[in-house]
Amino acid sequence: MAFALVKKAIISNPQGLRKTAGIFCNAARNHWNYQYKPGAYPQTPEERAAAAKKYGLTIEEYQPYPEHMGYGDYPKLPDIGADSKDPYYPYDSPEFKRNFNEPIHMSAELYGEDRYDISMRPRFSLLHQWTWFLGTLAGSFALFFFLEDYKVGRPVTAKQYPWNGPHYEFCTPKSE
Repeated sequence: MAFALVKKAIISNPQGLRKTAGIFCNAARNHWNYQYKPGAYPQTPEERAAAAKKYGLTIEEYQPYPEHMGYGDYPKLPDIGADSKDPYYPYDSPEFKRNFNEPIHMSAELYGEDRYDISMRPRFSLLHQWTWFLGTLAGSFALFFFLEDYKVGRPVTAKQYPWNGPHYEFCTPKSE
């Protein structure tokens, strides 16, 4: 019903599309700018309970960042990347694996599905990675030093300086 009214308004009024787009953009822009701004760091249990309710968490789940970090009452969420979340859960926003009003991690730009996932175990241990890295460097330097006397390259004539004797001149012959 509402879609039909919007479609009719757009068709009947040439300015309708611009006005409708402006309304939707303004509604989307004004939705989260001020609502997700963290408040002051909670000092009392009542402020802590209010902050937990604000972010949709229980009082037991709510843990703010330390006060010296400057994040206010924003909750300290577990470090779980989007790639580790259940892919079959019916999320409200499945492309981001998020539900409506779910708080975003403070470092969300690091934990997206196309980025680093801190909760996953690495494929190779750190010792294994360092061994391959240093082994590759050592092998390259060993080849360089052992094969230094066996250089391969194109043959080049010695430099021809004027004081070393007669040389050919590659130009047109002089007329006599």
